Amino acid sequence: MATLPPRKNPTPTKISKQHLTPLQTLLQMGFPKHRAEKALAATGHRGVQLASDWIVAHVADPTLNCDTQREYILYVCPTGALAEQLKRFWSESKELMWNRAHNYMPHITLVSFFKAPDESTEELVKALENIVNQDELPNRIELETYISPNFMGLFVKDFNAAWLENIALRYVNKLTSMGISAKPRVKSFHLTLIYQFPSNLYQQLRSMVEKLTLTSSANWELRLYSRDSRLQNAHVHQVTHAYVPREYDELELRVGDYIYIPEGACSLATDGRVEGISWLTGMSGHLPLNHTKRTAQSDSWTLHTTIQLTDNKSETLEKNEIPLTRKPPVLLANDSTDCPDGLPTTTEPLEASEPVSPSARQIFICRHGERVDFTFGAWIPYCFELNGSYVRRDLNMPKEIPSRNIQDFQNDSPLTTVGEMQASLVGEAMKSSSIKIDVAFTSPSLRCIQTLANILKGFNSNIPMKIEPGLIEWLAWYPNGIPVWMSSEELIKAGFNIDKSYDPVIKAKELPLKENAAQYYERSYELIKRIIESTVGNILIVAHAASLAACTRQLTGGRIPPAAEVTRLVQRVPYLACLTAREGLDGWQIHPPPFPPITHTSNTRFDWKVLL
Repeated sequence: MATLPPRKNPTPTKISKQHLTPLQTLLQMGFPKHRAEKALAATGHRGVQLASDWIVAHVADPTLNCDTQREYILYVCPTGALAEQLKRFWSESKELMWNRAHNYMPHITLVSFFKAPDESTEELVKALENIVNQDELPNRIELETYISPNFMGLFVKDFNAAWLENIALRYVNKLTSMGISAKPRVKSFHLTLIYQFPSNLYQQLRSMVEKLTLTSSANWELRLYSRDSRLQNAHVHQVTHAYVPREYDELELRVGDYIYIPEGACSLATDGRVEGISWLTGMSGHLPLNHTKRTAQSDSWTLHTTIQLTDNKSETLEKNEIPLTRKPPVLLANDSTDCPDGLPTTTEPLEASEPVSPSARQIFICRHGERVDFTFGAWIPYCFELNGSYVRRDLNMPKEIPSRNIQDFQNDSPLTTVGEMQASLVGEAMKSSSIKIDVAFTSPSLRCIQTLANILKGFNSNIPMKIEPGLIEWLAWYPNGIPVWMSSEELIKAGFNIDKSYDPVIKAKELPLKENAAQYYERSYELIKRIIESTVGNILIVAHAASLAACTRQLTGGRIPPAAEVTRLVQRVPYLACLTAREGLDGWQIHPPPFPPITHTSNTRFDWKVLL
């Protein structure tokens, strides 16, 4: 083969794509530099995809092109047994009252809030990492309890305080050399437990504080956080229920989003509505307050890095220990709110199934599959033409929509295509596990009916579905009243195998207009007892995220949880989560289902125009 002659004009050297920085990649994608830097800072420099998603989500954010700097803060936070104790203390003290300590996670402040330009974020992280000598880590940080009529906290003992002060001063000096003004916290290093509380709670709170075991094993880590500067003097609320704007000045709510609400606005609201700013989009507008719950302000912050600060050998280390420096994930704009970080919450292996007596009754309870409104937001005006005809705008939208009043879909959403597939997979898994189902119940919500229909389809069963209005979730989540559900006749006409002869235990007209969490649990408990008494064999129930606990908690001897815990539990129940209640000699007990769970990641909507 002939040898190729050398080229006289070689191709100019170009930066290989694999060596591009995230900022260079975003610039090549066509994003302006100031937007790219703002997005990378807001997402903790965790990748191009997350940063580009942030820019798209914030395209209507009025501050997107403003030279508004983020605010940073340096904390020392406990991990291990002490952190778990403090977490429980936070939860229990919230039940008594909300105080300002609940605005943040347990922490000791080393450097108070300071502002820095977006392009400096990575330098801030590197500067912090360079001041900690991993060879000189102390074994522990010792604390002592302080209790007074208006403040309770844990103060760092003098030896450790001097060491922490040195870290704070060194970091501030680094920031000063970068032209950034910051002030170290060099006096009275402490972890606030509670303050500004009424005197009648003093003895109860004191007793709770005195029960804390400060000798518990703990490691500590530095954490550098940042926040949107609009968070100053604002409360943070987390969205618990989706809301589609009905007026031009209203804010769309997506479950899992955080809303910045001005301090004092909630107490001044006369109609249950306040004005707030969305963490997810940066847009502002009015919203119904009862679609949200107050949460820690720090929940909406960005974590940039963590660095191990102690070397407590007595603390049990897990096999897959977190490295000294890490950047945990954050919530994407379209991540499932069932698992806010988009990651599994446990690394435990699947539990082995116990042998089941053929005569033991079992109840299988499942949450419905992925719903259209939580996935696409305001989908109705997007998918229905003026003449009322439905148009499938995305492959994850249903192929067909049951015939009904279009506006009734507003509070009674159908499943996505993925939701139907999820349900079919669960049905197939049930069949493969040789599960026997004798009777099937469903909430009257369309998404639950569709889920049960697809489970039975995957199960290859023709059991008719019994629609039970009593299985509807907590009615406090329906501030506009009980949804208009499809009738049995309409459902049969739409092709669903409905048991027309079934007489519901709780009829729709018997549902209360209002109920608290305890009343919801009592309703669910009485319902499940009636279902058990009136049926034989194994029962399959498809309902809502809250139903898994509400239908089994008292049945298995548990207590009714407070309202805050009800909401917390719901957020940990993903689509198509299933559990088993099994009757034994000691009554009913909870067991894992005899088939694996279904987990899937988020998928960003593709816009082909980005390739132009």
